[in-house]
Amino acid sequence: MKRLLVWMILAAWAALVPGTAADDAGVGQAADYRRGEILVKFRPEVPEAERQVIRDRMGAKVERVFESIGVEHWRLPGDADTEAALGRLVELPEVEYAEPNYIYTPQAIPGDPDFSRQWYLRNTGQWVNGSAGTPGADIAAEAAWDIETGDPGMVIAVIDSGVAFEHPDLIQNVWTNDGEIPDNGLDDDGNGYPDDLHGWDFVNDDGNPSDYSRDLYGDGHGTHVAGIIAAAGDNGIGTAGVMWQARIMPLQVFDLFQVNAFEGIQNSLILAAVEYAIDNGARIINCSFGGYGESAALFDIFRVADENGVLVTAAAGNESLNNDILPVYPAGYDLPNILSVAAVDEDGGLAAYANFGVLSVDVAAPGGNSFSNIYSTTPPAREELFFEDFESGGGAWETAYRFEEWSIVFRDDFASSVIQDSAGDYREGEESYIQTLSPIAADNYRGLHIQFSTRYALETDHDFLYVEGSRDGENFSVDFPVTGALTGFSAGINSLNAWGSEEEIGPEFFLRFRLVADDAVNYDGVYLDDIRLTGIQWRFTGGEYGYKSGSSMAVPVVSGVAGLVWSHRPGLTHHEVKEAIMASVDPHDSLADRVASGGRVNAAAALTVDLDEAPDDGGDSGGGGGCFIESLPWRRGHGGPGWRMPR
Repeated sequence: MKRLLVWMILAAWAALVPGTAADDAGVGQAADYRRGEILVKFRPEVPEAERQVIRDRMGAKVERVFESIGVEHWRLPGDADTEAALGRLVELPEVEYAEPNYIYTPQAIPGDPDFSRQWYLRNTGQWVNGSAGTPGADIAAEAAWDIETGDPGMVIAVIDSGVAFEHPDLIQNVWTNDGEIPDNGLDDDGNGYPDDLHGWDFVNDDGNPSDYSRDLYGDGHGTHVAGIIAAAGDNGIGTAGVMWQARIMPLQVFDLFQVNAFEGIQNSLILAAVEYAIDNGARIINCSFGGYGESAALFDIFRVADENGVLVTAAAGNESLNNDILPVYPAGYDLPNILSVAAVDEDGGLAAYANFGVLSVDVAAPGGNSFSNIYSTTPPAREELFFEDFESGGGAWETAYRFEEWSIVFRDDFASSVIQDSAGDYREGEESYIQTLSPIAADNYRGLHIQFSTRYALETDHDFLYVEGSRDGENFSVDFPVTGALTGFSAGINSLNAWGSEEEIGPEFFLRFRLVADDAVNYDGVYLDDIRLTGIQWRFTGGEYGYKSGSSMAVPVVSGVAGLVWSHRPGLTHHEVKEAIMASVDPHDSLADRVASGGRVNAAAALTVDLDEAPDDGGDSGGGGGCFIESLPWRRGHGGPGWRMPR
């Protein structure tokens, strides 16, 4: 799928590592949301004609309707004030609630040859990536596997950055939609998603939820999560999952390039993914995301999951905060099907970065320490295909121009050599460009990503810098991966980045930067530096594994334990599975007054615990916490989630 990409300002991405500035920035801050987009739920008795009158009055276009919860995703006119629109809607008696389209961000910090690195499954005090733990501080996986290794019919949805489902350690445990005929472009099973053979990519709206984020501030977040849950066990390669057999359903709701650009994870995409998981047979939903926006729509969709017997695991977060005081969602919703998870380190104690809450966080599970020591699957490595810093001249480029050619100069503000379109203001009617002299090899590379530094001053919406691609060096287009357009004024020197697509680009291509000006106002133009193009050659050679830490890693441990329990005891309800996990923990002093259960999950004990003798608190506790979300607190002094006025 070719698509024109909007250029995105690159933010420093540290949210996948506990204790970083990105984590700290979210603490106690107002949540972000998509401007011009809102989620609206009418009261059931309001007829469609009256609803349409309200939509017309607001100038709203309905992008999508989430039928299971009766919520509509609206897009407002371009000049609309989102907050003002919400203020008007909540005053209407026809509206049950209205809220922004919140934005969410990640926080992450047997006969399998790498099993010794997986201390969270068997901890002997071994040295793993810079630290050694305490023997026995694990989830008793080996004892659990003597009882149960999983069920190939157990479907676990991973709502994340996608999953590299062709990974040799994952491919046999990936969910397949038996109602679809592959690659025929049709919605064979009538579920609204054509060719959704292995799930859905809600970011790019296609049936390929692969994970192309490796090594660009993300290192394959969703693939890492999936491997913790269910990397194939005892298959002679790589690692073992908590479950040796399961069915991972990849549902992609973010890619890390968009998150870096403050695009974030839209609430509407999460709603769609949860709805898909429910409708397509998931028993467990893994949510390694969380934040501070209390969304009524998100609450509603997880309540529907509860009504459909779906267990939801969610992370408590990585900011060392008390979730009883400052809840993180979705883990913080008061729903009996949500199992909120804190992280412990290799010594079995609450990790230094971990959120906690004796009322809101249910259990703890291994999430690693600040040195990233949870070992799991990743996509193939990201490679650099092209780089230019202009320090050794412009020999890699050819140029053409109408009035003035591009030239290389040293700029104090960049502290380096850069290439500029003109000395001083560009001319009226200028058209000039630089393009790569030789083609860039890109055979079998996917997830292409371009990044460069620039300072630009262009007449807004009249003069443009086009970044274009061509397979033959002659026919260039912006309708090409890693291409787009700039106009207006940069805020100083910006680092811009854009992601191409999951499609291969072909054996090679040429890259061009082209300035086009009209016959009116002229400005200083464009300076470029440090042009870098990367991609992933989608081949698996056996080394696709790596380390991560954070509550995002603790959650899939619990998802795997829940899958084992349900595989062994299929007659349990989802509430009883939660109760079994909470009632069978290994107590630890650091968790006694920090999580509701007071301990770390024990897979073997959860398989055999007598629920008749267990304390009756697992099925009724509400959950709490989070793993990667930033949103806006729209509640106004009342009880329920979302922005609604008391009636």
